[in-house]
Formats: sequence, C-alpha cells, structure tokens
Amino acid sequence: MPILDDLKIPLEKIILNSPLHGLLSDDLALISFTDHLTGKRLSFSVEYQKEKRFIRVLCPRKEKCWKKFTYGAPVKILIRGEAHQGWAEIIDDAVESLKEWKTIFKHKPGFSEEFGITLNQNGDAEISELPAELAEIAILRIEISDLR
Repeated sequence: MPILDDLKIPLEKIILNSPLHGLLSDDLALISFTDHLTGKRLSFSVEYQKEKRFIRVLCPRKEKCWKKFTYGAPVKILIRGEAHQGWAEIIDDAVESLKEWKTIFKHKPGFSEEFGITLNQNGDAEISELPAELAEIAILRIEISDLR
C-alpha cells in the first residue's frame, strides 16, 4: 500500500532517533548523506552488520540506491541512538566482494543457509566464486571514523 510505504520511513526515522531504538531492532540503523547530484540530504533505514570499525549493508542492485555510493560518500549513521561519521562505498570488485561475503557469512552463519552456502568447521564459507544470486546484491561498506 503506497500510503503505508510513505509513512514507513518517517516512522522508522522517529523511532531510530528516540530511546525506543533498541526495542525496534538490534541491527537497524539510519544512514544519512547528501546526494552528490541534487544536493538533497537523504536518509534511509537499513539492517546492518558491524565488525570493528566497519558496517556492512546489503543493497539489492535492482533498487538503485546503492549507485549513489559508487564513488564513495561521507555519511552519518545512527546506531542504537548514537550518531557516527563514516565513509561509505560500494564493493564492486569481484575478489573484494567475495571476501566481504565470506566475512558476512562468518558473522551470520544462518544467513549462508539462505543462499545454500556451506560453512566448514571454522565457520568459513566454502566458495571460490560469487554465486549469481549474491552478485545481485551490492555490499555497501561503511568505515566509521569515530569508533574505536
């Protein structure tokens, strides 16, 4: 329903900016950035995976939002009510993308099952090339500059 879709993002923004953020989700964040073509400030909510100073966000390539990060962009990301600054870029290189997917599967083993990826005893994905269904998902990697 278009009306509900129109309300979804503003409602998520309100919740993600409030003390209720933790109740909504442990892995939901709000990314804000300035569109380099229009100069407009844009925000969208995402599920993310955090590892040290890096945040990974999966973006279906058919949705086109990932293209705004092809050349990288500064972002503000709100995680559990705390704002952080970072640099976001799409991982488009096949070798680097495969490495990122292996990291994602290691940290979220159940996720590998959705794509039929087998993990070895160490929890490492046993893939040597990117399956077609994974190639349809862009990885947005954000390096957070103010995290330790």
